[in-house]
Amino acid sequence: MKETALHSTRSTQKLVTIPMLAAVAFILQYLEFPIPLMPSFLKLDFSTLPALIGGLMYGPVAGIIVEVLKNALHMLFKNTDGLLIGELANVVAGASFILVAVSMQRLGQGKKGFLLGLALGTLLMSAVMAVANAFFLLPAYAALYQMPMETLLSTFGATSVWSLVLYGIVPFNIFKGAMLSLVAYPVYVKLGSRLNPRAAN
Repeated sequence: MKETALHSTRSTQKLVTIPMLAAVAFILQYLEFPIPLMPSFLKLDFSTLPALIGGLMYGPVAGIIVEVLKNALHMLFKNTDGLLIGELANVVAGASFILVAVSMQRLGQGKKGFLLGLALGTLLMSAVMAVANAFFLLPAYAALYQMPMETLLSTFGATSVWSLVLYGIVPFNIFKGAMLSLVAYPVYVKLGSRLNPRAAN
């Protein structure tokens, strides 16, 4: 009986916390800023952090749900062109990072596992976004804006899709993952036992 009550309480807490984290992530998404020497369309924000916290609390699927809800809000309130490409890219990037970081933390059950997960999550996010941009996102932008790929690439000073990916997309996502990790790891060290009862030294 007591176990059933605890499960019900946790389920209710989860239903309240996930939308709240999504709202916080949506607000943080407004605080994006460009990175010097990076293509202008790549902007850094820390909106993945609330989703990562949700993942640590309730599992990687919960973190990905936060990412989806955050981008749904972005689509409704901030997206001006009505296109889903930016939101889709943000979900894919955040989900790949969160999935590995949280899964490794749970497998390693502590700080070392989480630190390894952050590193591997950064690598996976960079690889996934490289492939996604090369084969889907950049061609989709060119098609939707009805311009030749060469014209789109020239606006970013690139001569080919892979030059933009290798010298722009990949470095940006590595930098983004590193910045997220630098903030997330101290938060986890301080609040790990509260975020996840299985957190350990």
